[in-house]
Amino acid sequence: MFFKRNNYNSKAKKLPRPVHEYMRHRFIFLSEYLDTLRCFEYNEVVNGKKVRCVRIFSPYRAEEQHLSIRSRVDLEQHPEMLLFEGYIDRQGSVYVADRRPPLRPVKAKSS
Repeated sequence: MFFKRNNYNSKAKKLPRPVHEYMRHRFIFLSEYLDTLRCFEYNEVVNGKKVRCVRIFSPYRAEEQHLSIRSRVDLEQHPEMLLFEGYIDRQGSVYVADRRPPLRPVKAKSS
């Protein structure tokens, strides 16, 4: 039930509840913001474990850029739209990494 077959053309969905809760606590996001995000889910093996991967984006941000993200393939063609990615393992543990670009470039200081 938890694991479904990979589908590159599946539609974007609301965040799964465990991911929503993890991000609310980990990144201190408001639920209202998280409700606007969408994700694509697919099966993958990470570090030898079967997991349910999630790739998260903002449809509003895509619209501002005049892009249409309707499938996982579309998101892969526009990696700049990816905000977060992570997975849920079989035990229900969640991990999400922040993939947002920095707000401004940071120069390294020379010694």
